[in-house]
Amino acid sequence: MAFLRSCLPALLILLTPVSAAAQIGDSGWLYRGSDIPPDPAWVFGTLPNGVRYAVRQNAMPKGQVSIRVRIAAGALHEEDREQGWAHLVEHLVFRGTASFGDREARHIWERLGASFGSDSNASTTSTQTVYQLDLPDADRADLDTSLKVVAEMMDSALFAPAAVDAEKKIVLQEKGRRSELSTKMWDVSAPLFYAGLKLRDRNTIGTDATLNGANAEGLRAFYERWYRPDRATVILVGDADPKMMEELVAKHFGNWRASGPAPAEPDIGRIAEVAERTATLSYPGAPHSASVMWLRPYRQEADTRAREKEDLARSLAMRIINRRLEARARGDAAYVGAGVGETEEREIADYTQLSVTAKDGKWREALSESFAIIADALRSPPSESEITREISNLRTAATAAVAGESTVRSQQRAQLMVAAIDGNSVVTTAETGLALIEGFAPQMTPALIGETMKTLFKGSGPRMVLLAPEAITTADAGAALAAAEKAAPATRAAERTVSFDVLPKLGPEGREVSRQRIEDLDATIVRFANGSTLTFKQTDFEKGSVGVQLRFGSGIAGLAPDRTSIHQMGAVIGQSGLADLDLDAMERLLTGRRISLSFTTSEDSFVLRGQTNGTQLEDQLRLLATKVAHPRWDPALFARAKTATLQSYDLAFASASSRGGREFPGLARPGDRRWQPLEKDVIARTSLAEVQALFDPLLASGPIEAVIVGDVDLQTAVAAMRKTVAALPPRAAAPEAAGSRQVRPPAPNPKPVVHTHNGDANQAFAVIGWSTFGGSGNIKDKRALSLAANIFQVRLFDRFREAEGASYSPSARSSISDEFPDWGIFYASSELRPESTDAFLRAAREIAADLAAKPVEADEFERAQNPVISGIQRTVRTNGYWMGALEDWTRRPAKIGEVRSYLADYRGLTPEDVRAAVAKYVTDAGDWSMLVLPAKGGSGVD
Repeated sequence: MAFLRSCLPALLILLTPVSAAAQIGDSGWLYRGSDIPPDPAWVFGTLPNGVRYAVRQNAMPKGQVSIRVRIAAGALHEEDREQGWAHLVEHLVFRGTASFGDREARHIWERLGASFGSDSNASTTSTQTVYQLDLPDADRADLDTSLKVVAEMMDSALFAPAAVDAEKKIVLQEKGRRSELSTKMWDVSAPLFYAGLKLRDRNTIGTDATLNGANAEGLRAFYERWYRPDRATVILVGDADPKMMEELVAKHFGNWRASGPAPAEPDIGRIAEVAERTATLSYPGAPHSASVMWLRPYRQEADTRAREKEDLARSLAMRIINRRLEARARGDAAYVGAGVGETEEREIADYTQLSVTAKDGKWREALSESFAIIADALRSPPSESEITREISNLRTAATAAVAGESTVRSQQRAQLMVAAIDGNSVVTTAETGLALIEGFAPQMTPALIGETMKTLFKGSGPRMVLLAPEAITTADAGAALAAAEKAAPATRAAERTVSFDVLPKLGPEGREVSRQRIEDLDATIVRFANGSTLTFKQTDFEKGSVGVQLRFGSGIAGLAPDRTSIHQMGAVIGQSGLADLDLDAMERLLTGRRISLSFTTSEDSFVLRGQTNGTQLEDQLRLLATKVAHPRWDPALFARAKTATLQSYDLAFASASSRGGREFPGLARPGDRRWQPLEKDVIARTSLAEVQALFDPLLASGPIEAVIVGDVDLQTAVAAMRKTVAALPPRAAAPEAAGSRQVRPPAPNPKPVVHTHNGDANQAFAVIGWSTFGGSGNIKDKRALSLAANIFQVRLFDRFREAEGASYSPSARSSISDEFPDWGIFYASSELRPESTDAFLRAAREIAADLAAKPVEADEFERAQNPVISGIQRTVRTNGYWMGALEDWTRRPAKIGEVRSYLADYRGLTPEDVRAAVAKYVTDAGDWSMLVLPAKGGSGVD
């Protein structure tokens, strides 16, 4: 996928200031054949043995270096008997090399502050295997050690038979945790969508037979065949000297020698026509949904300006069609949602996919309605205003990328380089990206976009897979698809423009009454006459970006605990527009603006959030303040959301993990109905009037606490507050139901609570927990338990995953509420096989007892503590951290001290602190547990 299409939607265009020019030629391998100006901050090279590298100095995060090693081999490079082996090899290279023993690499990186799973990991796709390491505080010595380890993983992995046997079990566990529905969908879709292509039989996870058939000799042969220097790319991005990074790449990867002649590239096949162009899957509880695909041969071509122009046109075409599909869904459509996507998947195909989820079983009508919108797109070009609207939004994204170019983080740059290599694309500067859009914009005419729309639906197809809760024949599906293709073109909605002038006035400008400066944290609290407050921090962590949130009310803590609450249906609030503007009008209002709006309910407040920049802060605050003062309730959107919830309801019972996720919040707060899952009949009978009756007084009460963090000065923020939030009338105190804060965790119980699920009979889910404490005190003990949970999880990982192969990703966590003085839990959970549940509960109890009995050894403690400390050091230099850290300062000044002590507390923790906390709060009483087991022919709803 080319540069603009891969980067703009995610707002992550690769950015850089112009510096020393990169050499083009053998050292500029990424740009060969491209006429797009290279990003001069990247330094490229190729070692004599064929290893390619790309290095770049990058200041964010301070001290961190991100390492990526890409091997150009994935599932498509496997023979039939090797299915899943590329992924299995990815696992095994972590299990020992010529110089480093099993798990030693992980331990080295943990001592250096890199946590396993987030900072060190790997992934395998159809075309590549990528190893990642983010070293948080890397000097030359740390980089030297780490690159030696990574290089040996690529060149001298051991494949010890014992490790092979252990990792086979782990990968089979990983395969087994996949949802039954997604597995069945692949089995039905692949033969239809990928007929003639090798991908048809190359699910990355493999099959039970090929995984069980893997042995050390065969896996080593696969590794030697494909892990070659000429198939490797090393990427280093971070706060280090590029010359030093180049030297270390050459030192550790320069002596790598390939084994034998280069293998032939795999034959990826050719798109083949199919005798029957529809397939169906019946799955109880699933909504009626259709996936429709048009396929074209993959084009191997350089990323050039011409390709970028073509891709921009495709992006605009898809955006326009998707906006029309969404507009229809907001009315009386037969579908809940529909969308079009277009993908150039390397070495596979270029395809367009239409996804449609029907409403109330009206899948035939939904299919025809979506095809009618496509027919309209093919009949006549879009309007100038439609194109202008989408270009305006892309321009806004590109402009934001230019503003933030100096604060893009190293891991983002490294990942985008990997994506560019795999997608046969290039990276360039934000300025170049914006210039490309500006240069191409005048050429994006209705005629060009109209013709581009036609190309999206050319090729072999349409082919359709229909998912339904009941059996539907392929003949019926085929007839419906044929009928949809003949649907008359839809009528387009009228265009309209909306400006901020249509918003209601908020009131006269508010008055500031006091200002409190917290010098050591570089933050300020401003209070206004109407009772609202501003907690503010200016940062340079994300240039050009400002986060905003308005917090008010008591959130869940203010709701009645003794009756079924429908607050869980409050997500519709953010989607319903405001004042006299429906959602479409609000989106038009925000066209070309860097402003957003979302609504959530937290434990202690209701929260409106937005993301903007310094120049649009006042409008962002006006939008949020208007939402508070003039909420809007949209019956059509509520009905749509309710239908979608009801149609997907039964999927919560379709796997062990989904059922566990559904039941756990209520399990952890027994007897409190605020956290109990809403039952289907309650959702079905709940009306918009009931939701409005609940939320109208909640939205209207409680002083507003604004939190603003980012690249803007205090004067600008205060001025914007005076005209918006501070201009609202004073608000009454938030209502609070009797007993609403008397939430308690479960009592000890040796007998697990048991639920069932309707999915794969080999799937189970287990949770074991201990009740601890709640409230806003005991901060050191809270942090000791948090660190204890990290140690607990690593021990579970080592014992239950790597030693026994009984689980893929066991986890542990300490969760303690500031809001509820008696609620806190320490718990562990895992997806596993039903026969392993007792062993998991036993292992968890033994680990907890051991943590309470004696302090952790120094090395193990260091490997747990260092990643936490380095994570904090990185986190505190993000806007996201401060948006959360500044919350509630006006109501709870003690939180300021907690922020001050955050890093120091974790640095000061000792093994004895952890042991004492576990002994005092975890093992001082018995545990409680929950199991989710496969149903034995039952409904799974208990």
